[in-house]
Amino acid sequence: MPTYAQLQAESWWGREIITPELDWLGDELCRRTKRPRGAFGAKGDNNHLRGAHRSQEWILKSRYCTSRTYTVQSGLTAVQQRHIAGVDFTPGSAGQMVAQCKRLYAALRAGHLEEVREFYGNVDGDKVVDGWDNVRNRAASSDSSHLWHWHLTLDRRSCADRRVMERILTIALGDPTEEDVDDATIDKIATRTKTKVMADTGIQQLLARVQQLTVNQAALLDAVGQDTTDEKAIVDGVLAGLGQRDMDSVAAALKTAFGDRATELAAKLGTPAS
Repeated sequence: MPTYAQLQAESWWGREIITPELDWLGDELCRRTKRPRGAFGAKGDNNHLRGAHRSQEWILKSRYCTSRTYTVQSGLTAVQQRHIAGVDFTPGSAGQMVAQCKRLYAALRAGHLEEVREFYGNVDGDKVVDGWDNVRNRAASSDSSHLWHWHLTLDRRSCADRRVMERILTIALGDPTEEDVDDATIDKIATRTKTKVMADTGIQQLLARVQQLTVNQAALLDAVGQDTTDEKAIVDGVLAGLGQRDMDSVAAALKTAFGDRATELAAKLGTPAS
């Protein structure tokens, strides 16, 4: 992990921009929920070496970046490439966390937040991170920190759009004139997602093999024999689900992590016992 001195020695670190609109979203989320301002985060610390909490300019040019592709978009202006696009918010209670995540998750699935590219959080209070990849329209997962804070990856073209921030705020905190998202609605969405995921033969093969592995991240990654830089977080989420939640949810996370490589990886892990 680089030190702050090393990061700051590169010009790209100091050129990153948190837009006034994104900063306003943080102010309002914290003010309206009576949370300390530190409950909202945008610019990542020296652990964040990839992704939305870094500017695209930093991702493409910093020597310390660990993925030159994750959250990178085409067609951005020079200024938009300097925008931080990650939103983290830690609610004040488990109940508030679940309620806010339910609203955001349902809104993305319904097409009401097309300016958001990713969501991670916890919609049901269990021990598995729930998420949605809004670019590929499929289930996603991430590391266990998202069990107590929710994350949004914004389209970098929308980071200076006040109307988008207002819509995120209204959805996350709930419009008092509208009914909240109930558990039945979330269950229906999850069921449709799982049905599509389990139709993939490669994922079924990989899932069968993963079920037989020790619930240990290092063992799985060693067996697969890959560079874990870009997949560690998603694998954390997958393995956290083993023994904690139904295997359809684990399959959804595997599909997100490995996609078309599922059959290949299942073969590397060996043939499941009959």
